[in-house]
Amino acid sequence: MRIKVLALSTTALAVALALSACGGGGGSAGTAPSAGTTTVGTITGFGSVFVNGVEFKTSSASIAVNKLQAAASNLKVGMVVTVQGQVSADGSTGDATSIQYTDELKGLVVSNGIVAPSTIGVINIMGQRITVTANTVFASDVKSITTIGQIVPGNIVEVSGTVTGPGSIEATRIEVTAATLTDHLVAHDSIEVKGVISALDTAALTFKLGDMVVDYSALPTTQLPVGFANDLYVEVKSVRGIVNGKLVASSISLEDDGKQGYQGHDGEDMDVKGPISLAFDGTRFAVDGTTVIVTSATRLKDLKTTDLIVGTAVKVEGAFNATGELVATQIQGHSHDEQEVHGTVTSVARLTPDSVNTGTITLADHTLVQVNNDTIMMDDREDGVPPDQMFNLTKLVNGDSIEAEVYTDSNNNLVAVR
Repeated sequence: MRIKVLALSTTALAVALALSACGGGGGSAGTAPSAGTTTVGTITGFGSVFVNGVEFKTSSASIAVNKLQAAASNLKVGMVVTVQGQVSADGSTGDATSIQYTDELKGLVVSNGIVAPSTIGVINIMGQRITVTANTVFASDVKSITTIGQIVPGNIVEVSGTVTGPGSIEATRIEVTAATLTDHLVAHDSIEVKGVISALDTAALTFKLGDMVVDYSALPTTQLPVGFANDLYVEVKSVRGIVNGKLVASSISLEDDGKQGYQGHDGEDMDVKGPISLAFDGTRFAVDGTTVIVTSATRLKDLKTTDLIVGTAVKVEGAFNATGELVATQIQGHSHDEQEVHGTVTSVARLTPDSVNTGTITLADHTLVQVNNDTIMMDDREDGVPPDQMFNLTKLVNGDSIEAEVYTDSNNNLVAVR
């Protein structure tokens, strides 16, 4: 069996944020917060559910996928989720009361700038610039598409990730769901994309989301969201797809009360990881629309304020103020050089009998790799057996082949990030 041990690197995210109070893409200010902490980040592994280095128990959690009730088995590595619940004092474990996932978009590929054997680059999906990194998790429901480079215009792709600018998303997970729009509509009611309205033309009945022109001429004004105007955050659904270079809207609805980014409640604690989407201006910066306030009391770890630029991956801990801004108590950077190791597993040692994703892996050449709660674990076997979606360290056995991206920590240990 050949397995990849995966995780988000510094430039890709150990997370993201575009989540709604129902799933992904930001939180709704109109929803009462759960007791405890809100954690927004990428699923890195299973056993329980691992997000932002926290192992969340899910036995008492309500789970929603794209706003529909779901089971834990419907969650997948690379999905950006919003978890609400209690987190232990040391931040290693938690009890989730709810886990919610919503994709950033599910739509038609316009062009693919990734050419095999490369697995990184940019894909245009309905006018949205999707950046694919070495750490983007790839999956496909179409048997003929087995690599990102094989994605072609007309394919339907679901993207989870974090918004890094207008019409730009850094993908944490990309999944090909159908070869064509016709195939997609057999099982789904539409394709959809979220974004902030720009270039609204009420005469032509068009506006833009990213670089995609949306034609809403088929919709009566009574079906337009309240306050329909530029800068409103919306979700556009379509059953016709792109006609004459325009996405033909079948419905337009407010997303997260029309405001992009998680809108927290006064006093609500939050832990979020992701790349910076709006640079630090001396007082604040943003991660996927969520405004982060930096004060004299904010602790900076492994970075300086000059590092708070667009694209820098950070982990922010803090609490929301009365205006829905996250006042940071700590901001941590995630910058380290990585190298690849690969080989045959000769032993696996878990930290404790209860650990499912923390321990060490020894390879045949005596290389010792440390694995922790932040390591993305993904089964990528090539022996004809379907990959185990719930793969973790407990399922790795002697003789398995692994690939891992690692960095050297301050104690000269090799730590797997993916």
